[in-house]
Amino acid sequence: MTLFEEIASQLLQKIESGQYTAGSELPNEGQLQRDYEVSRTTVRKAIDLLVGQNKVVRKKGVGLFVAPSLSTQNILEMTGVIKPSIYQNNKQIVKESYLRQAGIYYGKMLNMKSAELIYYISYLVMSPNQIVKEVLLLPLDNFPDFQLSSLKILSVLEIANSGKKHVNDLEQDLRLIRANSELAKQLQINMKEPVFKVSNHYFDENKAPIAIEYKFANRYVVDFA
Repeated sequence: MTLFEEIASQLLQKIESGQYTAGSELPNEGQLQRDYEVSRTTVRKAIDLLVGQNKVVRKKGVGLFVAPSLSTQNILEMTGVIKPSIYQNNKQIVKESYLRQAGIYYGKMLNMKSAELIYYISYLVMSPNQIVKEVLLLPLDNFPDFQLSSLKILSVLEIANSGKKHVNDLEQDLRLIRANSELAKQLQINMKEPVFKVSNHYFDENKAPIAIEYKFANRYVVDFA
């Protein structure tokens, strides 16, 4: 076994053992070079090997990530509605990210006590032609190892599937609403302009709720085929 194959094997072992979870960010090549005390070329060959095995994703200008365990094809087969292609290689701006109590409303929707904690993440996905606002609600108990950096590489479905429970079902609701002042400012549209609101509720095999996602955009690419 060559040196770069040995490094790749050690990194793969850390991935398979759960030390690096799906979607999590790996140390950059410079840090790996220092950790293993080898040349940058050797590290790059090791990463190239893992990329070729679909174990690692190299996102230019962003970093190295553990490859998602759920493919885009799985997502399309499961949802059948919103095409995820509009999110590929687009800029993300996190507006809010914090832990909060579920409260009565989300506690009921997520089948948890109102005092229990959930991650509340609000961010914008920006492409040359459109801005989409996303809100993600994740119960802390089900996602104790959640990393904000996973948004850079994982889809929301993949994130929902990365917790203690696994996604088995999805309920989706599409509504047309009017943009309030905050939403209009974030989407760079006029107040009261029509906006699509997509609600995705993720459930496990026992119909227990896992996560909630909201998407807001003034237009969507929809595929009912």
